[in-house]
Amino acid sequence: MKNNYPIKYAVMPIIEQTGWYPGLNELEREYGVVCYIVSKCYVVGREEKYNMYGNTICEYKVVFPYKKDELHRYLLRVEPDYDFYGRCSNYINVDKVFDSFEEAREDASKKNNKIVNKKISFLHCDDDFLKNVSLLREAQEEKVNKYRKIERMMEKNSSDLIVNDKVKEQYVIIERNNSYKREERSLYDMIRLYNDVYSNKDFMKIYDDTADENFIAYNVSLDDYKKIEEQLKKGQEVDTDSIKKNCLLISIGSDKKMKVINYNSKDKSCFYIEDGCLCYDDKMDFSLGSISVNTLVVYTMESYDDVISSYIIDSVISRDMPKNKDTEKVFRKEIKLR
Repeated sequence: MKNNYPIKYAVMPIIEQTGWYPGLNELEREYGVVCYIVSKCYVVGREEKYNMYGNTICEYKVVFPYKKDELHRYLLRVEPDYDFYGRCSNYINVDKVFDSFEEAREDASKKNNKIVNKKISFLHCDDDFLKNVSLLREAQEEKVNKYRKIERMMEKNSSDLIVNDKVKEQYVIIERNNSYKREERSLYDMIRLYNDVYSNKDFMKIYDDTADENFIAYNVSLDDYKKIEEQLKKGQEVDTDSIKKNCLLISIGSDKKMKVINYNSKDKSCFYIEDGCLCYDDKMDFSLGSISVNTLVVYTMESYDDVISSYIIDSVISRDMPKNKDTEKVFRKEIKLR
């Protein structure tokens, strides 16, 4: 995966307009937390604080995978976003993260009870007190149930985010002109390098006339990856012919489109990567064609599902795209609310 942040569950605050307050020249909208639901999240940081009693308080910086668009018609898929100084700009602080949905749901229920109890504390103790308490509880329950529908949609559409998933080896092994090297870059770094540099043929004629014209990536198992690593360490001849089974990505010649091959499917996938985005074309030719000597070959443990999931955020989606087990992955980008 392109992003390998730890994935956990957390309690997500739902913020809505709660009233008005006097501003400089006119009334301003007042916003506040109206309820809490459960969501998976990227954990991008953890901070320990100490109070006067010597107790340790942990605070987690998390990014929830969905946020409302400006018109509040959709929930849009997001990832951790960093500014020029390397600071995450779209995180929020939470007091706890959880390994299971059930644990997070229990904490969300406690927080929702606190919201309604606080409202009850402001009620007048008159003849209608019990009736008003009942109305408050019903209104809060209705609001929570409304957002729990969204909670279920987010859970379904973030199935690619696996809680406590074991991180794969991200570094790749590259082959160029029968020479092999372990590169301390991920597959996605290599894709960016190829798109930014190798595809610019005019620049490369000046920079390096031996530039790679083609890009091919193969998915390999952990055992095969370790086998190549061991051969490189010992200075042995590297044998990759037996592991070139699962072609994952291919870009040939002047075509800047990098085709994403579903090697587990009889019908070839219809996705390709161009300018850092995942695009769709149901008429794409997935034949390998003729491959020249100047080919950059990359061996990676990333799978077809890893690549597709890694580009969900930047997907260029055609609304005419047929729904099937491959194309449904990119629909995780957004959830319609209305």
